[in-house]
Amino acid sequence: MNESLFDLLVKGGYTIFVLIICSILSLKVIIEKYFTFKGIKEDKTEDLTFKVKTALEKNKPTEAIEYCKQSESKIFLFKVINPLAPVFRYMIDHHYYNKAELIDSSVTRLDREVSKLEKGLGVLATLGAISPFIGLFGTVLGIIRSFAALSVQDTQNYTKVMSGIAEALIATAAGLFVAVPAVMFYNYFIKKLRLTLPLFEDSIHEIAHVIKKDQAN
Repeated sequence: MNESLFDLLVKGGYTIFVLIICSILSLKVIIEKYFTFKGIKEDKTEDLTFKVKTALEKNKPTEAIEYCKQSESKIFLFKVINPLAPVFRYMIDHHYYNKAELIDSSVTRLDREVSKLEKGLGVLATLGAISPFIGLFGTVLGIIRSFAALSVQDTQNYTKVMSGIAEALIATAAGLFVAVPAVMFYNYFIKKLRLTLPLFEDSIHEIAHVIKKDQAN
């Protein structure tokens, strides 16, 4: 017998509605981070670094700041920004620091910008961890209902037994359905961020060298 998705969800019991809320929250974070992380693509980072470096070499800090501003954009309702843009502007504004101080303070500023990118990823990690247990809770409830129905010597309870088993299986599947994408995208975003960090730090050293070119390394 063919059943609609809504019928299956209803058979999954109350835990299904909790998992629906979790899936909506997970999807929101995934979409938001997908667009946000567009700003840290390697080609965009290298392009921004090259433009800022070139402008500074020509002694045009205002032009360099303008390039940083231009790197900020919006896709739909999501703000796309390369974390290096505010860091480069910070470096230009604090050009009077000595080279070591400039690099150290800029790396600290970068950490603050990166933490903004990481915001929300903890939600994905949490949902990925707890969703299977929420599904398992629904599974246990379904099995309990099945055994309760079996304890009654009545052939009409056959449907209740099957309903309890269906609830258990659907809850298990729903928990995995929420958890797997959350974990996959969490790992993807974290890996992308970790692979990009060395490039960010190299860019900071490169710009610091241009700003303090008259200072020995």
